[in-house]
Amino acid sequence: MSVPALVFALLAGVSQPAHAQDGVPVAACPGYVEQTISPGLSVLPQTETVSVNGQFGPCTGQLVDPDHAFAEYTSSARGTLSCTLNVPITNASGTVRWQDDAGHTTGTSHFTGGITLSQRPVGETVGIVVATIDSGDFQGRILQITSARLTIDPVQCLTTGVQRVAGPGTLEILPL
Repeated sequence: MSVPALVFALLAGVSQPAHAQDGVPVAACPGYVEQTISPGLSVLPQTETVSVNGQFGPCTGQLVDPDHAFAEYTSSARGTLSCTLNVPITNASGTVRWQDDAGHTTGTSHFTGGITLSQRPVGETVGIVVATIDSGDFQGRILQITSARLTIDPVQCLTTGVQRVAGPGTLEILPL
């Protein structure tokens, strides 16, 4: 299986099923996610600050209009992590800045929630953010971001620490 096909299969496997119209995300945006970790994931657990940035689009879905064609995502959280410890972080917060086709900011969504990391069958790490949109566009709905972390270098766990991971992802606004 090619890397793009594998990534698509992984991301599709962790998304919500869309069997009926009620299950279809109101917004679904493919994109790319970068995560910085400070001081850096190592073998031993320690307190880490995690910052995540993502660019998504074009968006599709039930409620997407020209003002919600693209999304810029930022979030941060703190928690105890290591290269081998995948404990959920519950204090994530951030913003989605919505953009039109011309790149103009057309609205924002502010959210709080959690981040989990999970290992998949071929050793890749998948990050999942599940958060409630507290204010702004899509208020009251659930934001879900799923991303494959394809750049984890195990050797860095033993030396300098993993300070940056990145990979393809999807941003979804789930139905009520």
